[in-house]
Amino acid sequence: HVAGPKRLVRSDFFPGLGWMMPRRVWDGDDSHPNTALKSNWAPNGYWDDWIREPNIRLGRQVLRPEVSRTFHFGNIHGVSQNDVEHNINQILLDRVDVQWEKEDLLYLKPDLFAASYWRRVSNAKLVSSEADAKFYIAHSDVRLVYTSLYDFETLALNFDVMKDEKAGIARTSYEGIVEVRYGRGEFIIFLTPPYVSEGSSPSSFGKKAWMNLDKTALLQSFGLSIPSEEDWQLNY
Repeated sequence: HVAGPKRLVRSDFFPGLGWMMPRRVWDGDDSHPNTALKSNWAPNGYWDDWIREPNIRLGRQVLRPEVSRTFHFGNIHGVSQNDVEHNINQILLDRVDVQWEKEDLLYLKPDLFAASYWRRVSNAKLVSSEADAKFYIAHSDVRLVYTSLYDFETLALNFDVMKDEKAGIARTSYEGIVEVRYGRGEFIIFLTPPYVSEGSSPSSFGKKAWMNLDKTALLQSFGLSIPSEEDWQLNY
């Protein structure tokens, strides 16, 4: 479920289906001229996964609408071999004509968004089970903690959201936090790593741009357990 056609959020996961980027990302940032995407664009052809690689994304984020503005029609033929058809067919396409030029979008500035998002997530009611989450979501935001990527997969399947990740970043996530709209209310279930707690946010929260963290370092920063090589082969 989704709500709020005017709601935009920041995300660490590059969406892939429909997107735009400023010219400075293509040509290279003045302070980081060697980061131009045009210099080595998707050498193997799969540009969506290529952009999601840590050494290419470099901590940069995307702005995404809560209600999708794109719809994937490739349910029969495509690179994914139809393995995400169940999720794709459930996409709710936005039908509200939002005049974005008239909206106040200052809240999306990195520092402002990080501060307000942390307040909302850290103040959500902490519960220990999916049953409790589904009960309390009628009255307030709810938070469920996952301690590993395997743990996240289990929660994602139970809440019917996509369970995959790339380089340690789950789809739609922001700082390891994934939102779930459950039911028809105004509240959100937040699936969060262990580092999220009441009180002040970590100094790096929302500020990982240019840090170039590999998968292991990123998972450690989230407080997640690192799978053994055997677990990677079995589960990932």
